[in-house]
Amino acid sequence: MKRFLLVLSLVLLLTLTLSFAEDIKLRKGTWTHYVPYTTTPPTIDGDIKISEYFLSPRYYVGLKGDVDYIPENWNGPNDLSVYYYMLWDKNYLYIGAVLKDDSIVQLATGENMWQGDHIEIWFDTDLQSDFEDNKNNKDDYQLGISPGDFELLSPEIWVWTPPVLADEVKKAKIAVKRTNDGYTVEVAIPWSLIKVKPEPDLIMGFAFSPSDTDTPGKLDQEMMMSSAPGASPNWGNPTFWGNLILVDPLGNF
Repeated sequence: MKRFLLVLSLVLLLTLTLSFAEDIKLRKGTWTHYVPYTTTPPTIDGDIKISEYFLSPRYYVGLKGDVDYIPENWNGPNDLSVYYYMLWDKNYLYIGAVLKDDSIVQLATGENMWQGDHIEIWFDTDLQSDFEDNKNNKDDYQLGISPGDFELLSPEIWVWTPPVLADEVKKAKIAVKRTNDGYTVEVAIPWSLIKVKPEPDLIMGFAFSPSDTDTPGKLDQEMMMSSAPGASPNWGNPTFWGNLILVDPLGNF
């Protein structure tokens, strides 16, 4: 509990510090993700353990207001919702997510994974320099995370834009597990994949968007929700994304 309160206090202090820095640009009216530095990275095995992610805030996408693409197809949190944690070290960004999904449908792979159950993540790796740009460019990365179908198709990570060498994508790590009401997914995204040199106080644009397909045998994106509502229908527009800030609450970097 003492460690949790320390982390919370330091995160709040950082928030106040950033809010008074005139030269720092942050997206307003959207989420800010604070991602703590860790010296003990989580094991990428699909088990989302609090003992591994205790430094991270718990983020939740699963409210009606989070559904920003074909909202009439969403039937509540059991249809699709997710809570997730995030950590970083000098080599990787780590994400551990627990999804509720009452019908897991994924028939596609690679660049077509968007037609089935998956998670899309956007990074604006140069937020300060192109803050006003409403079109994605070479520093804006769109990643896809597919759980596969738990039978024939394996889980995978894909990068839609910008073009990335396949060997770089292979350095990413992914593990998934089926649960009674959905699945878990755990990934380690190498900083080299998105060409970022991580350090405390680094700020990026960010959106975490789970997507849902419920109709068996169908290739279609039937619904999508996001930590940055408005991001899904405004594909590739960084001004609709949120903020991601790397923090080092225990001073271990």
